[in-house]
Amino acid sequence: MAKQGQGGLGGLDGGDGEAGKVGGDVPISEEVIWKARAEEAQEQVAQLEARVAELEGELASANASVSAVERRGQIDLELMAAKAIDLETARLLTEATIAEMDSPDVAVAVRELCERKPFLFACKKPSVHQGVSMGPAMVRGEDDELEMMASNARSSGDRSELLRYLRVRRGQ
Repeated sequence: MAKQGQGGLGGLDGGDGEAGKVGGDVPISEEVIWKARAEEAQEQVAQLEARVAELEGELASANASVSAVERRGQIDLELMAAKAIDLETARLLTEATIAEMDSPDVAVAVRELCERKPFLFACKKPSVHQGVSMGPAMVRGEDDELEMMASNARSSGDRSELLRYLRVRRGQ
């Protein structure tokens, strides 16, 4: 026989019997209470798992952004070392070359770009199409030197400067 305040469980519900009642009259079994708690915990776990998945996606996106910025910095350094004239165009072409590579290497991609499109770089290597003989640029360089020697001889009035100028001019 259960007492009025014990909820019919004979004091086995772990309390004074009031927690096991709804509205004070209908007893609720402990199994139902634990089942409700388990369902709430499962809902919280599902919410937390969704939040973790969302944060992992954000982390992956941030990591991709960081690696893209680092790669862009590496590309810019390599292009500046190669003396690129149009940095933006060269960067875009280098990124396209890197995207096609199996194992991305910035230095290799810049070298390939320099070979394929030498007009993008200030210090071009002489190509097969250019002549091997001395061009007008070399003659102009010697003429400039000769003019400078003549100017020095004129302005200084020193005979040794004048003789040096005349010897160089005669040697041509």
